[in-house]
Amino acid sequence: MSDQDRWPRAPAGAARDCRLADKVAWMQRNLGAGDEAIETHFAWVFLAGDRAWKLRKPVQRDPMDYRTLDARRRGADAEVRLNRRLAPGIYLGIRPLTCEANGDLSIGGAGDVVDWLVEMRRLDHGRMLDEMLARGRVTTQDLHRVAALLAEFYTREAAAITDGAALDVRLRAQVAANHRVLFALDAASASALRDAQLAFLGAHRDWLDARATRGCIVEAHGDLRPGHILLDDPPAVIDCLEFDRNLRILDRAEELEFLALECTRIGHGATGEQIARACLARLGDPAPRPLQQFYRSHRAATRAKLYTWRASEPDNGRPAQWLATAHDYLGLALEVASRAPA
Repeated sequence: MSDQDRWPRAPAGAARDCRLADKVAWMQRNLGAGDEAIETHFAWVFLAGDRAWKLRKPVQRDPMDYRTLDARRRGADAEVRLNRRLAPGIYLGIRPLTCEANGDLSIGGAGDVVDWLVEMRRLDHGRMLDEMLARGRVTTQDLHRVAALLAEFYTREAAAITDGAALDVRLRAQVAANHRVLFALDAASASALRDAQLAFLGAHRDWLDARATRGCIVEAHGDLRPGHILLDDPPAVIDCLEFDRNLRILDRAEELEFLALECTRIGHGATGEQIARACLARLGDPAPRPLQQFYRSHRAATRAKLYTWRASEPDNGRPAQWLATAHDYLGLALEVASRAPA
């Protein structure tokens, strides 16, 4: 079935203004049985047949700005390019959403381009790691495949920071940025966390030098959570953090600790730690365990900051829930930091 057949044209004149609401309404009208439209903070995702289509909203949130058509095209391009690193068979490309001369909308038509869609293969959500863990269906082979995929990825990626002093400055700046936001959430806990993390960095500059020199700081996935890992043969990891390269620059051990942290939050910490250990073993990477603990604390603090921000946004709808989540992450960050020796 061609795209033109899969996505029939809208009634004439239905989208002459090419507003986001018109685009969303047209996509929704053409969904069939078993299809779904999902709204996120920054996009709409339409699950249709064997495809998933992502339409960015024309919004601006620091550091992303999708208010122009060209910015959304560049964002879609980046999403496909970066996600193909860990999910090459899932991210198929980008397609123009066009408005024809008579006002009809079409995917890949001959009219004016009014937006850009990321085209993906639709996945079975039940095959994601979080869902498989919930049903007790994850095997040791699954975890080894994921570890192998991640190890191959980290091996391919060039070092992004090779100077230990630069890494130290970067981490200190991030700790300070987290503290500025978290101080308003819980001043005492935020200050205790900052002091513990800075003391750790001061005591272990040699470890940072070694991580940078070994090429361990790479342009990573940036959002390695169990809900983004597809347990298939081969496995894949989707939904990387595509809008800011700076946020993807991570020690691979830090990214793996983030996965372990998120697995812990859903009651399966041992699974995350198993993947992390297996991946580091494949890389021949002797990351010190106290440094891994620091990274876990640092990731938890960053998540606490993000949820604090989210609670303050006017369109979030659930500020109490986001603040509770921020408090949970802050508590985890402080607990782990207190265990890591300075």
